[in-house]
Amino acid sequence: MYIKRSLIALSLALVATTAHASSPDREGAYVYGGLGKTHVKSKTPAADVIPGEKRKQSDSGTSYASGAGYRFGPFLAAEASFENTLKNSRSKDVSRLTNRSLNVGGLALLPIGDRVEVFGKAAVGSRQQSLAPPKNAVGDTKRIRQSKFGVTPSVGANVYLTEALAVRAEYSIPQSVNKKVTQASGDEKMRLNTWNVGMSYRF
Repeated sequence: MYIKRSLIALSLALVATTAHASSPDREGAYVYGGLGKTHVKSKTPAADVIPGEKRKQSDSGTSYASGAGYRFGPFLAAEASFENTLKNSRSKDVSRLTNRSLNVGGLALLPIGDRVEVFGKAAVGSRQQSLAPPKNAVGDTKRIRQSKFGVTPSVGANVYLTEALAVRAEYSIPQSVNKKVTQASGDEKMRLNTWNVGMSYRF
């Protein structure tokens, strides 16, 4: 698998190298937005697992992202973005986890021909997560919130329909849920990853 991935990466790099001379610079300001899914993976402490049940669980919720950026030629750009997870309303038995983040970051772009490019992104900013207890919870239960600064790495691609309009896909690499929220959920570990697909427009 490692060799296969390396060959793919090398092939893309070779194609991109031959395309650099003819790739448009696309310098200037742009905006983007997208919809997708945020996946939550959790792990229950071994001592709390009921016999016959799995320690690892997964869930997902709709998410969206929007942002604005400025591109400095064909290879570099800077962005500010807002991302939000829209979970379904909490039920009688299930808590509701929400995740919001406001970030600024830099992109390294690699053009592949005139219409396609891939990018890597490293963003830093404030991330707020909260956990609302199930509606049938009893006792001293309340919504738990925690905010902290963190780094969110991403990878993605742009496919240009015109010189200004592009389809944008982005995958944010898994990030741990804040410690306070994880403890409130009763889990040992919780991680997130997000897929978004949308459009970008360059002015």
